[in-house]
Amino acid sequence: MFSRAMQPVACLSTRKEAPALIAPRFPILSLDERRLTPALGFIFDARWLLPGESIVSILWKFARANGLPGHALVRLMGADIDPYEGVEPMRDAVDVKHLRRTLLLPGKVLHASLLDAGQRGRHHPVFRYCRQCVLLGHHSVTYQMFSENRCPAHQRKLETQCHRCGRETPYILNASLVGSPYRCAQCGELYATQSPPAFAAKPAMRKEHRIAIARHFYNRMAGSFCLGVDDRVL
Repeated sequence: MFSRAMQPVACLSTRKEAPALIAPRFPILSLDERRLTPALGFIFDARWLLPGESIVSILWKFARANGLPGHALVRLMGADIDPYEGVEPMRDAVDVKHLRRTLLLPGKVLHASLLDAGQRGRHHPVFRYCRQCVLLGHHSVTYQMFSENRCPAHQRKLETQCHRCGRETPYILNASLVGSPYRCAQCGELYATQSPPAFAAKPAMRKEHRIAIARHFYNRMAGSFCLGVDDRVL
């Protein structure tokens, strides 16, 4: 007769109940993507920016610091903008007031990060970059001007093609470009040899290079970018 005592030990063992999931001690970030107003606030520091930082570079830093997707950030550009079609990074096409309220940046910083609609035809239609600047997490709005060919800090020729796939990325604020920080929007390859270091109050870029970029922006672009505009009008 087969008795319970003759059963293998493995059969006699009872299954333990799986431990109950414990609720996290800290609340999970809740996000309304259309309004982009998280319950716990955003992480961003204006000290991460250099004069003339492009709107793409600003959004990349904002996305990286807060883990936000590209389509959510593009919706900041305007209520009627399709995030996948995008919008030109022009002052007359972007809702600067909304951007200012969300990013909490001075109006003149955002104003300078966008291209001047009055100079259409003078801007490069594809994303241009300095590999050394991208390595340090920077892209200047001046790099999109046809009159600019080299980075004022590193003296590198500005590039447009991805080193992996050879394709170019249109300079349009859409989910594809904004959602690919420091990477080719076509294939996902990094534009530099590695991702930029973690952002900190002390910039990763050398002081003399920061000075060169700032001086170049103010000397060459201050007039066309209207840096003297009063923040109250934005």
